[in-house]
Amino acid sequence: MRRILLCGLILTCGLAAQASLESYTKIERPPLRRSLAILPYQLGGWVGHDKVVDPAIVKESQATEYLSRVYESPEYPGRRLDLWINYSDRGDNLRHSPVICLPGAGWTLIESASHEMAIPCDSGKSLPIMRLAYSQRDLVMGIGFWYYIFGEGKLEQYVRGLPITSRSSHGRTTRGSGLTVEVFCSGESDPDGRVLKSFAAALLAELEPILPEDRAEYFIP
Repeated sequence: MRRILLCGLILTCGLAAQASLESYTKIERPPLRRSLAILPYQLGGWVGHDKVVDPAIVKESQATEYLSRVYESPEYPGRRLDLWINYSDRGDNLRHSPVICLPGAGWTLIESASHEMAIPCDSGKSLPIMRLAYSQRDLVMGIGFWYYIFGEGKLEQYVRGLPITSRSSHGRTTRGSGLTVEVFCSGESDPDGRVLKSFAAALLAELEPILPEDRAEYFIP
């Protein structure tokens, strides 16, 4: 009986501590300052048009708001970039990174061709993004990938890294709203990532008025 009472006391204390931590770290989930739809169709020398997305993909993405476009530039004839931006007011979209989703569709990561890239920003700083490379049979695809979590400070980042986070509601209470950015292009047409870097720099300048100011930036899937 004493053991049962002791186990019950430990369990109660643990649940109380977890509830207290979740309450303390619960954060606001900031909305976008403006709609993704205002993103210009012209980004530097790149001109885009909207791309229809399969409703099943939209549902699977768990997006509150999304943007799907194809951009082309006369400076890079024959090269097209597919842009996918996905915003979720609860951060549910953050689980759909290329590393998680693409292998299930038959794509294999080419680690030797995947690396970090620094993209210059108007602020004078640079944003690190990940340039990923995937292959499927004879096809090679390059992907520029980075994402943001809004309303997340250092404390939330620490709590999200705790082992208990993935097994409890910690992940839900400390995860802010989030936005992912993916830029797809043929790997053969941009082996060194020069085209991606040019486009990403123009895109970052136009994203700034849309994104909440309180944000953490990530580039590793």
